Amino acid sequence: MHTQSLILGLLGQAVLLAAIPLKPKAAIERRDNLDIIEMALDPVFSSLRSIDAAVLALDGTPTTANNLLAVSQQNQVIVNQAILNVRASGDLSASKSLKLRQTTDSLAAQTKTTLGDLVARKPILDKLGVSNVALQTLQQQQISSLSLSDALAEKVPKAGQKKAAEDKGNLQSILSQAVAAYSVPAAPMVPAGAIPPPVIPIAAPPPQLISPAGSKDKKRKKKAKANRHDVDALAEEEV
Repeated sequence: MHTQSLILGLLGQAVLLAAIPLKPKAAIERRDNLDIIEMALDPVFSSLRSIDAAVLALDGTPTTANNLLAVSQQNQVIVNQAILNVRASGDLSASKSLKLRQTTDSLAAQTKTTLGDLVARKPILDKLGVSNVALQTLQQQQISSLSLSDALAEKVPKAGQKKAAEDKGNLQSILSQAVAAYSVPAAPMVPAGAIPPPVIPIAAPPPQLISPAGSKDKKRKKKAKANRHDVDALAEEEV
């Protein structure tokens, strides 16, 4: 029941977020193109950190899972807005492209960290039955993230196109690994009654002790033999 309510609630949030109109910010502020692009990427970086914090806060309860999937849906809107803002900006010079690399490298590193933590905590979402919802969100983010990468590459001069293509390839690899991990079905839950009882080891038999009676018999035989020897000795003396 908790799982069904959680999924329905998340789908409702997704519909509301998708209905938010996206508009490119007007360039009338006459900011530098690099500033415009970096301002567009700042919310994306902050959103990724929020997702990572929500991932690390997962404790197996529906509340924490709901929070994670909610911030993931918000990230989708933020990335789409960033795409529009980047496309609305002008082209970058070679020197400005090098400065932008610091921002994009940090963004790529945060993406890798966030997705790595998300994959590591898949079993928690499996138990709550919401891994499929997370998978759908990842697939949407894969499309939008690669679109953002394309938008950034369009602003880079020809000399930086090769590096931009490499960055996109690395991003695609990271996203594909996360999608592949969440595409694996959850492991079936084992009923408590199906768990076999622990095997109790059989205790080794105690070592056998030598019976005291056997020792007494030996003493009696030895004493009888000595008595017979004494009798024989007396008989020889009488003769």
